[in-house]
Amino acid sequence: MKLFERVTGLRGTLPVILSAILLTVAFSVLTQAHAKLEKTVPADKAALTAAPTSLQLFFSEKPDATVSKIELKGPSGMVKLGPAHIMGGKTLMAPIAGPIEDGSYIVSWQTSGDDGHVQKGEFTFTLKHAK
Repeated sequence: MKLFERVTGLRGTLPVILSAILLTVAFSVLTQAHAKLEKTVPADKAALTAAPTSLQLFFSEKPDATVSKIELKGPSGMVKLGPAHIMGGKTLMAPIAGPIEDGSYIVSWQTSGDDGHVQKGEFTFTLKHAK
């Protein structure tokens, strides 16, 4: 170690550099453990001409059903949904049980992944029935 320090002049810097590298690796492992929303059906900002029958959220890892929630809010307020459940391993799905009229909708969701950290988000879509 002394030879390395003499040659490079990094006497007290090496431990600092190694610590920074270890912290960066640890942080990236932690941030990758969250369940990330990868895709939705309907898609975010979709313009639909027919009412969807369900909401599907595809995550990077299996969502925790015990903390998962999906809500749908439209022009007339909250739309009734059936119970949210896991399907296909990494997909959270809720059937739409109430009527949907033309207008803008916001889907709010909550879940957690393997690390137990609760993630929340939302996406939107619009509906204008084809005539």
